[in-house]
Amino acid sequence: MIRLFLVLLLLLSGCERPADQKEVLRFEGHSITLIVPTLHARLIRGPILDEVAAFEARTGAKIRVVTPSWDETIEKIDRSLHDPNLFYDVYVVISMWNGTLLGGGHIEPIPDTIKAEIEWEDVLPIYRNSVLSWGGVAYGLPYDGDCINLYYRKDLFDNPEYQKTFEQRYGYPLAPPTTWKAFGEIAEFFNGWDWDHDGKPEYGMAGLRVKGDIAMLPFLAQAGAYAKHPDDKAFYFDPQTMKPRINNPAFVRALEEYIIHTRYAPPGGMHFAGHDVRNSFASGEVAMALDWADMGTIVANAPLSEVRDKVGYTQIPGSDSLYNARTHTWENRYNRVASISGNWMFLINKASKHKELAFAFAAHMTSKAMTKKLTATNGTAVNPSRYSHFDDPASWNGAGFSTESANAYLETITASLSHPNVVYDITIPGAGLYYQALDSFVYEALTGAKAPKEALDAAAQSWEHITDELGRASQREAYKASLN
Repeated sequence: MIRLFLVLLLLLSGCERPADQKEVLRFEGHSITLIVPTLHARLIRGPILDEVAAFEARTGAKIRVVTPSWDETIEKIDRSLHDPNLFYDVYVVISMWNGTLLGGGHIEPIPDTIKAEIEWEDVLPIYRNSVLSWGGVAYGLPYDGDCINLYYRKDLFDNPEYQKTFEQRYGYPLAPPTTWKAFGEIAEFFNGWDWDHDGKPEYGMAGLRVKGDIAMLPFLAQAGAYAKHPDDKAFYFDPQTMKPRINNPAFVRALEEYIIHTRYAPPGGMHFAGHDVRNSFASGEVAMALDWADMGTIVANAPLSEVRDKVGYTQIPGSDSLYNARTHTWENRYNRVASISGNWMFLINKASKHKELAFAFAAHMTSKAMTKKLTATNGTAVNPSRYSHFDDPASWNGAGFSTESANAYLETITASLSHPNVVYDITIPGAGLYYQALDSFVYEALTGAKAPKEALDAAAQSWEHITDELGRASQREAYKASLN
């Protein structure tokens, strides 16, 4: 009898999963769809795709990841907000979507339980309080932190022969440039000759220029030195009228320089995407490069890197003169900005039927441990955004950095993230449309199809049409709100 009871007990127990397995498979039968754009190689989307299978096995969930091109992503997200046949539970986007998605009431605020799970207080205040929030409410889960900085070859800048020749030619010492004028002269100096003695000419600089990507962000960072007045929070528009400022004299000057600087890039530099910029600098082809923090891990541990521990880090240059858009006059004062742009986040659709699953996957991808690993991994495009990413420079040794180099890298990012005068992304409804228009006309100026002023006038006219179509009054209120 006892033997029969034990057999029955074993049979019955085999009909159910152990309690711990039931808990693990809590999302069995549930599925969500996530949209993230396709960038070069596996940037941003790669780590997400890597984690799907293991997450599904642990939870029983199904995660569908949609990866359109950059322009297709803008169109698909816009269409999904009005088309019931196109639906996404999770958006992985940059902060340019805040106005449309957060301001439009499409996103679920982050629950306190999820904040605790991802250690919200570890996230830097500039992200917690600005980039990831709207109207004082937190919506974005922090996948990536982004700021544009300048990378330069320390060995070239420290070369006594080059220092002497440069000062004789330009009348001041060779040093990391603090103005865009100096940046252009240094790029000119190092352009078109064999400064590393490898038998072939090298070049002055590399920067993102390709059309149809996010090349407008580095351009706007450069324009900020002339156009982002520290006493005026507005940058893109007049906040009272929504008249674009992007064709004022400051932006025109920036575009003129932007075009000149492109002459000091390697052949094909007019079409450089982000990976071209990184490869060009890491391979020793250029003396300076402008990039997000991705460059740090590329030069530290990419197999092609020829410049490991030869790299200097500094903030983007400024200007000795500044345009005041309120008074329409130039001021003789030094101005430097930080460009906090392109920050990637996870947003959960308020209309999702499986929000708990969506938050669980987003929390997994944006956790302290996950982002710590990804920021030190080459080819992810995930950059520092938390206190914990900065607290131990020696921990970056495994990513190929020396402790000294990691210190310099992290200190430069810290300086940018704590800068008081910041160029942020456009975060009002239709941001993608404004960016696409500006990108198109700036590229026409770059190719010589239009003069700089003509191109920016055309871009401003296009912006006026976009504003009118979306509603000038509502756009004005959204822009004022975005300025806090």
